[in-house]
Amino acid sequence: MPSIEENKSEVAGAICAAPESNNESQAVSQQPRQPTNLQGLLRFAMEATKSEDAPSDSQFQQMDEERKKWLEEAIKSMSVDVIQVLQKQIEILKNVNEIKSDDDISEYESAINIILDHIDNIDIACDFHKIGGFMILYPCLKSSHAMIRSAGCELLAELCQNNPYCQQVVLDNEFIPKLLDMIEKDENILVGLKALYAVSSIVRHNPEGFNQFIHYNGPAILLTTLSKGDDRFLKKATFMLSTLCDCEPDFKSRLVFLEYVPTLISLVSKERQSSHEFVLALLASLVEDNATAINECRN
Repeated sequence: MPSIEENKSEVAGAICAAPESNNESQAVSQQPRQPTNLQGLLRFAMEATKSEDAPSDSQFQQMDEERKKWLEEAIKSMSVDVIQVLQKQIEILKNVNEIKSDDDISEYESAINIILDHIDNIDIACDFHKIGGFMILYPCLKSSHAMIRSAGCELLAELCQNNPYCQQVVLDNEFIPKLLDMIEKDENILVGLKALYAVSSIVRHNPEGFNQFIHYNGPAILLTTLSKGDDRFLKKATFMLSTLCDCEPDFKSRLVFLEYVPTLISLVSKERQSSHEFVLALLASLVEDNATAINECRN
């Protein structure tokens, strides 16, 4: 009969884990160490997937002349000489002042659109001036065709957007009074919108541009055009004025003096339009810390 000690030994042996085989031990030891941080996790992932990597050895051979020539021609056909493209469009637009009212203007519109595709790059916009591109701007703004005038304003706006070099060129050549005149007098609303876009691109965050805007009665001109009631124009005009109020502290007092407050109140008193949000934002900006504007609202 087995002793108590022998029984205990058998029971203990029954619940012990089976000894590891040599193969299992080697498999465990070959596993990468468990990561404890992000760098370790990256190393763990790279080691664990090493077998899936592509072979590192590459076979390079010298390209034969025929294949080399084909590749050079393919690359050349895909590349574009932007300056050459712009010069070609400038040549087309040099004749824009000769367009008659019944002429087909599709070629000129296409030329402006091609230029617009490239000058959103600031360096290209500066190069556009250096190759004589600005010489076509005034003729476009004076065109008898509304579409050419609006496209010219858009081109001017895109050239000046966040571009101090082009802004200075435009200011030196006094485009501001011409654009303000178009905003005030052009009967085509699209031309007025694009001219306003150009003015905004020139004067915002530009002290000299802002001073010219004031000098040429920009605030008074915009006040009279607000009465046109076009929803799109109201949005853009009031948004620009709100931005100028934020940038130029004294500008608020100027607008209050010009009696903007009654005009803005009159606009929001009409049938609800999407532009009312922008009108109210400008009104709120004017009455902030301004007793005169607050009294005008109360009256």
